[in-house]
Amino acid sequence: MFLDLWETSLLLWLYLPYTALALPPSSNGDHLSARQSSGSDQAKTTATIPVQEVDFHWVAKVSIGGQEVLLCIDTGSSPLWVSTQAGNSNGRVYAVDKSPTAKPLPDEKFNISFPHSSASGIVVEDTLALSSRSVVLKDFALGVVYQESSGIIDQPFDGFIGLGFRGSSPDKGVLDSTPTFFESLMPGLQSPIFALNFQNKANDQIGPSMRFGGIDTTGFHGQLASTPIDRSTNRWTAKGITFSIRGERMDESADMSFDTGGGNHIYAPMSITSAYYNQIPDLLWSSKLGGYNCTIVIPCTAHLPDLEMHIGNGTARIRSEHMMGEPLTGPANPAWNLAYGKLCVPTLQPGGGPYPGKNCLDLRLVGAPFFHENYVVFNQAEPSISYAPYV
Repeated sequence: MFLDLWETSLLLWLYLPYTALALPPSSNGDHLSARQSSGSDQAKTTATIPVQEVDFHWVAKVSIGGQEVLLCIDTGSSPLWVSTQAGNSNGRVYAVDKSPTAKPLPDEKFNISFPHSSASGIVVEDTLALSSRSVVLKDFALGVVYQESSGIIDQPFDGFIGLGFRGSSPDKGVLDSTPTFFESLMPGLQSPIFALNFQNKANDQIGPSMRFGGIDTTGFHGQLASTPIDRSTNRWTAKGITFSIRGERMDESADMSFDTGGGNHIYAPMSITSAYYNQIPDLLWSSKLGGYNCTIVIPCTAHLPDLEMHIGNGTARIRSEHMMGEPLTGPANPAWNLAYGKLCVPTLQPGGGPYPGKNCLDLRLVGAPFFHENYVVFNQAEPSISYAPYV
């Protein structure tokens, strides 16, 4: 995600009750195997991994030392880490002493700091397998968390697969200097890319998936547009994104990061956010209601327009159905509900927050709404993102 990992917990607050996930088996017969220390000497290949969407995040089944866990796919951080505590995960945890291939690294610690919480543990080398062993990594270094605060343990998955650039996370220990999950796969791939097809289609045998090393040209319509990535941020950040609302293009541009772990939000500059909501006659939003923390809330009966994002040499449209967001689940001023009915948290939010003095995070990120609409390809060797609308 654009966010450092410590910022993620602040975005993971709109959760529905967690239910057990049944991920479909992979239909891809390709096999990718690698050892972190030496790469792969096998024939170049691709691998497609089925994923499941849960609360505007995507998770994959991962076997670590023979123990199955659910890890969140996160393009905004680089380490892979797993919890040893159950939380909302229905008992799925990783235990070092139950893995026949685990090798704890002496004196190496794993720490993640959050504004209001934290997590800590150790670093372990172990064998990872995804999708019925179609992807296998041996002696892969990962974080194993033993201590977590409630803001982390309550999430409906067991950890993260970081698909960001090395150095994009706050942990500056051994995991910030060793190959990431994708870097470990790259020697065996046909191409140094991974592609995300997060469209939910009832007639699709696989459903949402991520493909390592190649592109599924049947997954999108037309030609892929592309934009270079500003590598200096260590994140998947595209520069100079502009916006149009009902055909009117805004003058202001923003550098924004593409973050699969960023929740159901697009965080843009306040001027763009205000222009979007001011397009709606007589719409009351939270700045007129006195504010709700750092978040815009609107009546759930509002009719929001599409949002166009001009990214690189193309344009991505976020349809109104993906702009509405979700009902407000936290505490709210009872007078609001009385006056305006049920309130919702729309997907477009102001990075930095609209309310001075509230210490809101200064965010510029593109989350789930973009991935709900577009097939997205990440190229790590020549840092760029390509995208096209789903078929």
